[in-house]
Amino acid sequence: MKKPKKKKPPKKKASASRREKPASPLLDVLANMDDDTLAMMMRQAMQGEMGFDPSMFDEADPVELFSEYLDACAQDEVDEEERNELLESLVPELNELKIDSNGGHRESREKIQAIHDLLDNAIENHILQSVDLMITAKAFADAGWLVPDSLKQAVAKALQTSADAPDGESLTGNDIVSSLLEAADVIGQNPFDLHDHLNSLAAGLPPEATIMLLSALVAGKKSLVDEAAAGFVLHPDPVVAQAVGEALAASATQTPATSALIERLVRMRPWLPPARQVHLDMAIRAMRLNALPPVKSELPKIIKCYVSICDGSGTRSLLVTQRAGADYQLATAMMKLEGVADALVLRELPKSEMDDMVRQLKSATPVVETDLAGVGRTLGLAIADNFASGNLPPFKLVEVVESLGLGPIHVDHASPSEIITSLLADLPPEQKDPAASARAHADMLRNEFDDQWFEAGEALEELLYPVKSSKQRVAKLMKDYLPGRRSFWTRQCALSALAMHGDPKNRHALWRQMALVGRDIASDKPLEQIPLMKQIAKVSVQVFESGQ
Repeated sequence: MKKPKKKKPPKKKASASRREKPASPLLDVLANMDDDTLAMMMRQAMQGEMGFDPSMFDEADPVELFSEYLDACAQDEVDEEERNELLESLVPELNELKIDSNGGHRESREKIQAIHDLLDNAIENHILQSVDLMITAKAFADAGWLVPDSLKQAVAKALQTSADAPDGESLTGNDIVSSLLEAADVIGQNPFDLHDHLNSLAAGLPPEATIMLLSALVAGKKSLVDEAAAGFVLHPDPVVAQAVGEALAASATQTPATSALIERLVRMRPWLPPARQVHLDMAIRAMRLNALPPVKSELPKIIKCYVSICDGSGTRSLLVTQRAGADYQLATAMMKLEGVADALVLRELPKSEMDDMVRQLKSATPVVETDLAGVGRTLGLAIADNFASGNLPPFKLVEVVESLGLGPIHVDHASPSEIITSLLADLPPEQKDPAASARAHADMLRNEFDDQWFEAGEALEELLYPVKSSKQRVAKLMKDYLPGRRSFWTRQCALSALAMHGDPKNRHALWRQMALVGRDIASDKPLEQIPLMKQIAKVSVQVFESGQ
């Protein structure tokens, strides 16, 4: 779909006061754009609105779409609006590919590899200019992909090349920061949304450039920007996190820090490794010396709390419905093996829309009711997974916890076996003896999860491809694959049993059976004597064969 090509506007001439070389590589690469291009990039990076109908590309293959986008980048005369439409439509396609790949879809993994190959080829042939590289990295981040190292290295090289280039007509660093601060106003007054946009923009930058950008923004003395920058305390790079804390502390010596900013830093502190806590404590102490008094706000009313049972990949969700004045809202978080992966508060919803979202969650996965204590326990356990994996929780988890009025969420390092032992501790002996365990195994095969718990992935596929029959494949899994997955399936049983046990109306007696089965999986009992594991092997083979 081609649009008429538009003539590019000429660069605006810089005045003498605007010829000073910016102080950082990042500001330099931004400064060498004309005003219109800068505005376009910041609108993409900060707002993500391109002004088009994404449905035009609903049927596009993501590999073809990415190839078309790269072709547009290679042609200087291609209309910028057309290129931007391609990029904006690409983000949901990339996100869907990631989801399908995580679900064991082999073709999706092949398409992801094809996109990486196209990107590497484009970088090698210098098809993407500095702005293209940064915006492409942002698109990957927005889609939930890790920004490839090849792209990060290309961005770093482009920034260094720009820094070494002879100075020409350019905006000063102050002009660039002003543009960024003005663009922040389009986000509204939600620092969590602003952080998301800054974070995806920074995803493709080298750490030094990220630090320079954030330090310059904090120096702009806007409380909204400071509160958004605070989320970088959870940045994967500890050097970036420390630098942001120092910048916020330095800013507070001139402009009082808001109480909300300090409270959020305190709330995030337990989620950080000990070494990071030391640096954050120093920043918090400095900011408290010049802080505004606390502002009291009315919390939304809790209606109902829900938590899902683990799906086959170990992912689970929590969702809380709330009423805020005349409106309704949802607070939700998604937890994976690596810990809390995503969090969100959807505000100003009509009741019908909120109820529809709850129905969709219930139809997608088994869900049980819980209370705020159950929500807090669920999050504490998930944050322990963040600790173990080295992936810190998302900043928007702070927004969820604040919305629910929860106190500090501390890391809960209880192991699956410890959870099961705790759940079974109060049962009378006859409900946890061998006979009760045998009944539990039989009951588990009649539950609603029997077709949702299965294994998938490349390792499993490589194991099963050479095996001819379904029966042999099941036997192969039982012998050579599932023994190494006992801890995973113990965890599935433990967390799912805990969720059902937390139902305030105790409507799910299945938690006992699930805890007993989990106890056996964690033991040295042969897998052939655990019906649930045989069922998992059988369903896994069925899923594998359906995808061939």
